[in-house]
Amino acid sequence: MINGNMSLTNVDTWIRLAYMVLFAVLVMAARLVVSIVVVVQFALVLVFGKDNENLRNLGQGLGKWVYQAIMFLTFNSNDKPFPFDEWPVLDATEGYSVASPEEVEDVEFVEAEDDDIPSFTAGDSAAEKDNSK
Repeated sequence: MINGNMSLTNVDTWIRLAYMVLFAVLVMAARLVVSIVVVVQFALVLVFGKDNENLRNLGQGLGKWVYQAIMFLTFNSNDKPFPFDEWPVLDATEGYSVASPEEVEDVEFVEAEDDDIPSFTAGDSAAEKDNSK
């Protein structure tokens, strides 16, 4: 059985609490930054048709950092994340881009034969449509 009085006077436990408060505040700030990255990346894709590599890397790094911070906060790790450790290592990722007009022109469309397409009139009921299949 753990002695309750000993836990209350353990300096390391109180120091960890200070780190936990710090990282809890930083995780909330990171959430705001990730939200901004998401909105800006989406806007960039809408306007320019591709994402920004620097923002993509920032998002990945923040995601990994938040994971490390939560692992520390939930006592699943004793390792404190950045700035007390190195920034998380980034994995190479492919960027997102919208298909260019040249790529769209290369797509071949196949026309369906009239027999393949069922035709209905405005007066057909749902039951008649199901029976016609």
